[in-house]
Amino acid sequence: MIGSDIINKIGGGSGINTGSLVGDLVDLNRAPEQQRLDRREELLKAQISDFGLLRSAMGELESAASAVSSRDTFDAKAVSVPDTSLLAFTKLEAKADAGNYQLQIEQTAQAHSLSTAMVTDLHTPLGQGEITLRFGDWSSALDSFAVNSERTGTTIVIDETNNTLSGLRDAINNADIGVQARIINDGSGYRLMLNGPSGASNELSLTVEEDPSAPGLGMFSFDENSQALTQQQEGRNAHIRLNGLLVTRESNQVTDVIEGLEFDIFNSDPAELININITADRNTAETAIRDFVAAYNTFVAEVKQLTGFNEENEEFGSLQNDSLAKSLMRNIRGFLGSAMPGIEGGFSTLGSLGIYTRQDGTLEINEDPDRPNTNFRAAFDNHYEKLRDFFVPVTQSSDSRVTVNGYGNRTQSGSYDVVITQEARKGYFHADPMNLSFPLETNGKDYSFALRVDGQLADSLSLPENKVYASGAELAADLQSLINMNESLQARQVRLSVSFNSDTQALEFTSNAYGESSVVSFDAATADMADLGIAAGAGVAGQNVAGTINGENAFGHGNVLLPALRAPAEGLGLTIAPGVTEATVSFSRGMAGELNSLLNTFLASNGLIKMREDNIKDDLSSVSEDRTALERRSEAYRLRLQNQFVAMESIINSLNSTGNFLDGILDRLPFTAKKS
Repeated sequence: MIGSDIINKIGGGSGINTGSLVGDLVDLNRAPEQQRLDRREELLKAQISDFGLLRSAMGELESAASAVSSRDTFDAKAVSVPDTSLLAFTKLEAKADAGNYQLQIEQTAQAHSLSTAMVTDLHTPLGQGEITLRFGDWSSALDSFAVNSERTGTTIVIDETNNTLSGLRDAINNADIGVQARIINDGSGYRLMLNGPSGASNELSLTVEEDPSAPGLGMFSFDENSQALTQQQEGRNAHIRLNGLLVTRESNQVTDVIEGLEFDIFNSDPAELININITADRNTAETAIRDFVAAYNTFVAEVKQLTGFNEENEEFGSLQNDSLAKSLMRNIRGFLGSAMPGIEGGFSTLGSLGIYTRQDGTLEINEDPDRPNTNFRAAFDNHYEKLRDFFVPVTQSSDSRVTVNGYGNRTQSGSYDVVITQEARKGYFHADPMNLSFPLETNGKDYSFALRVDGQLADSLSLPENKVYASGAELAADLQSLINMNESLQARQVRLSVSFNSDTQALEFTSNAYGESSVVSFDAATADMADLGIAAGAGVAGQNVAGTINGENAFGHGNVLLPALRAPAEGLGLTIAPGVTEATVSFSRGMAGELNSLLNTFLASNGLIKMREDNIKDDLSSVSEDRTALERRSEAYRLRLQNQFVAMESIINSLNSTGNFLDGILDRLPFTAKKS
């Protein structure tokens, strides 16, 4: 520096290395504060690192707790796999009922298949209009078709953009209703083949309305009035005997013949008996519990390294004096030693089922046969369900019509009294008694209407022409299918059910939704609709469920009742079926669930550890600012010393000049000078 150069040049007067001296003095002045900042920075960086280690250790503990918080862990099953070519198991769920089962595959399911006449050119125009595709069950003679009201069809518009064989194929496939359309070259030309979903009630009906100006679309018809398509194979159900009982399913992918066990059927052979044995697999639960104890003990050891004396490094952990780290350990230990809330008539503490806390804070599984009342082995083998309910969430209701469909992070374990003051109701429209008898023929009639379901309009609906309905139930099924496949209703996922009341001889239209917004009304109806007892008019709106939970007014939405915000039951979702007046609902999050909830207060993205880490980062920033301030003060001190030494050297140089002047002065004075 310039100041140092000046001092070094002037320093020759005093003979002192003032530049080095100034540097030493500045370093000595700065050293205590710099050492303090170095120690502070080192500690803060170590704490950031150790909180990361603590977070990782807590994550491992949380994972182990999650395993014992799952009911599937305790309800796990094992299945013996028979040697057979008829089927293959695809899924075994914990909810499967243990037992022995015998299966016989008498018939596999197959899809209804239709094909068109031969077409020589894929790009030849084939007419324009609309094709209405519906699902149902054809009679063996193909002269009557019963609509499947549970499966929604569609109406496909054919115009100049898609009126070719390939265009029709793409339009059907893009409708995405489960029908596969393929173009097959049979060697002499092209045919369009349609395959519906498997099952006897999923056979296909295609009704064509041709555009008179562009005829030709009739070659794709297959309904009761016209069958231009050729049936290649009928639809049929799979026939399965379960312990001698015949059951049928639409698909060869069987998911519900044996609850919790899914399998695919490949072939049929009524003579082959397939023996299946499903057993409870308790080893999964025992392993999960032992893994949890081991994970907790590892967690305790790792926390001790961070908050106590680290024997490996022979030093105390960086979190030794951190209040949050110590509070975390106290909270977890206190939690594991206390009784779990919301558990009635079972194990309420870890100690009661044979898992104890040692003096060093770790857990120990007691399997001492001399202590049978607090022995884990005895609890596990003799009271398995109670042990399970200690670990996993449990919901109970005194009325089976009140079900718990969910809970939240704020939901507190305990019992809650539910009182229903208003039951939920679906919106409906009840037609007047019909002015005709069955069979009903639509020939020569205009049964057209527009209705609104839950606020969504379905316009321009009509019963098909030249249709004969043998009964009111058949008419209701056809109306339900016709309405539910309306595009505007499908887009809003709005559906309704149509039934025929044989006592009143009237049609009844009921929304599938509960609540005040559930409404069925007819915006328009032709004069002929009066034959069916239907005229334009509004139906009866539904209503939301209403009631209280533990005496506090709850919020009702449809048939779901929700507790008030900030109430102990907040987050508990209750589905209330009609007819309920009161019930008691109990909820326990289970030990593992409560522990994970506690851990989450520390591990969450806005949790306590994140807040502590943010504070440490702020402290590190403060250390950096303090370093900058120290450098400024040190530089000011350096300049002060430099100025002082410059002044000193100036004085010394002046004194040296004076000394040189005075040296030999007596010899130069007039009266004292030596004579030559």
